Parts: sequence; C-alpha cells; structure tokens
Amino acid sequence: MSVLTAGEVIARVKANLGVAWRDTTYRDTFKFGGPDTVVRGIATTMFCSYDAIRRAVEAGCNLMIPHEDTYWSDRDDVSMVSGDPAYKLKVDFMREHDVAVFRIHDHMHAQRPDFLYVGCARALGLESRYETAPQSHHFTLPPTTLGELATTFQKRLGAKALRVVGDPKAKVSRVQLGVGYATPNISSPDVDVVVSGEQQENDGAFDSPAYVLDAAKLGIPKGWIMLGHTVSEEQGMLEMADWMKKFTPEVPVQLVRTGEPFWAPGEGK
Repeated sequence: MSVLTAGEVIARVKANLGVAWRDTTYRDTFKFGGPDTVVRGIATTMFCSYDAIRRAVEAGCNLMIPHEDTYWSDRDDVSMVSGDPAYKLKVDFMREHDVAVFRIHDHMHAQRPDFLYVGCARALGLESRYETAPQSHHFTLPPTTLGELATTFQKRLGAKALRVVGDPKAKVSRVQLGVGYATPNISSPDVDVVVSGEQQENDGAFDSPAYVLDAAKLGIPKGWIMLGHTVSEEQGMLEMADWMKKFTPEVPVQLVRTGEPFWAPGEGK
C-alpha cells in the first residue's frame, strides 16, 4: 500500500492550481504538523476550529485544508496565544491525532475561477445563465423584491443570522456578489443588491448600510444582504474538496463544515 504524505498532497495542489505559487505568502503554509505527516484522509474546512478538527479526525482525516486561520489571527501568530489554555488543548489534540494543517487562502482567490465565488453562487442558486459576463459575479435575475430574495437565500443556506438592509418591498433584479470581506460597491448604477460576506456597519471607506438606508428613504431600490464570512465562503471549500479528489485518489477527501458561528435569540444554535 502506497503512503501519501502531506508534502506530496500540497505539491499536487500547487501543480494543479493553474496559477504560479508565491512562496512569499504568509497565509498559505503549514500551521501545524509538516510535510512528512502520513495522510489518512483530507478535510477541507473554512476556519480550522477545534470542533472541525475533532469531527475530521472522527471521520478518519488528519490533513486539514482550511481557508482561514487556525490560531485566531490572520498571521496565525502563536506568540499571541502561546499561554492560552485553548491554544494548548487544541495543539495537544492535534499532536495526539497526528494532524497536519495547511492553509490555502491567497492562492484560492488568485486562481480562476475562484472556488469561493463558484461555491457561493451555486449555493445561492445564482446560475451562470444569469451572470452578465463570465466571472463578473454580476447577475441579472428575474424581477423580485429584496425581501423575497433574502428569504430565498436564507432558505437555501439554512442561515440563522443573515442580515438585510433596505426596503423589503423594493423591486430588484441586478445582484453583485462578494464573499468574505470582498464587499462590492452598492452605489454602482448597475447594482440593485449587494450580497456579501461581511462588512462593518461603518468602516470609513464606504458605509453600505447607511447608503442603503438613505436610498430606501429616497425611493431608490437598493439592498444589502450580509451572509456572514463563514457562510459566504464555506461553500467554496466543498468545491475545493471535489477538486482535490481528482488528484489524491489514494485517500478520501471531504468537506468538514465549520458552520455558522452566529445564532439569533429565540432560535438557539
């Protein structure tokens, strides 16, 4: 029986990405374990949470491929948390179960098409026939209302904490999709609704919620639907898993969902 190492898996990822690998990235590196780890199974996930690692191990996977961080900061700065009990318990569990973690963030966004956008559009039902130009992430849908559109998205995603700004009765059809922190400009004249991962209510660059509130009062049909960072990008990690299956036939590959971190009072988690 052949042995597949984490280093060999990552080498195949680099060879199949379709974009040049940038060794200067601080994100797309091993965060725990290393290239010599013998891989029993591969789990893609959004955030490399303890719960996701535990469920991956239970499913027979010991190579985690997260899109976001493991140690609660973008740089996975261990010096910030080295004395924290949550860090110690998490690392002890990974060591006990011979887990390796390799984050892939920058190169997922660099490749075309971007898995994160493909996955989110698929989950929302934004079919390619509605996209105004390939990889524009701009869709012209059959006319609907902002409220109906938000309700449809919530049902499709099963999201508990989706947030919406704007008049629910506003007639809309032109949708611009963003994922994660990539929030498109709601003031663009060819956009009725921005669907994004997350944005601060007031971020100092362009305050989308405030703009939409004013537009609604002025009778301009605009809307902003915030899915949440994890909800918007996790769908793309399923695309990642399906893609990796093609060149890692020796081991199983699956998505282990991080899941929506928020819940609404009265709903429970």
